[in-house]
Amino acid sequence: MGGRPASGLPRTTSAGSRLRPAKPPASVSPVARGSPRAALGAQEDELWREMVEAEGRGRRRWAENWAFLKDYDPMGNKKEPEQLPEQVPRFSDTVPNCSSQVVGSRLATPLGRALVLMDFAFTEGAHRKKPGAGLQPT
Repeated sequence: MGGRPASGLPRTTSAGSRLRPAKPPASVSPVARGSPRAALGAQEDELWREMVEAEGRGRRRWAENWAFLKDYDPMGNKKEPEQLPEQVPRFSDTVPNCSSQVVGSRLATPLGRALVLMDFAFTEGAHRKKPGAGLQPT
């Protein structure tokens, strides 16, 4: 009951159409299954590898031909290498720092006030506006 037919013929439904073959196990990769999506993924992977290789070639070519420009300013004068400080403080006196790295407790400072004004100016369109006195229902 409910088993395979003894004749060895493929199983069919009552309408006569063939049943779908059993799916391969999930451990089999799409490439091994030969799906078109897997083939597309392999092509995309190959294109990505070629693009990365071309970018590396371009970087090496730039270093050979144009790297000397990084030592000169736009006027052609030789730039002095910038000396980095020995130690950099972790917190700033001018930029507000808080645990979430957003504008925090220093809103009363001139910089904090400027940031609040900029925030208001950039998000003004998202705020609800009261209709004018002429548009109020009576």
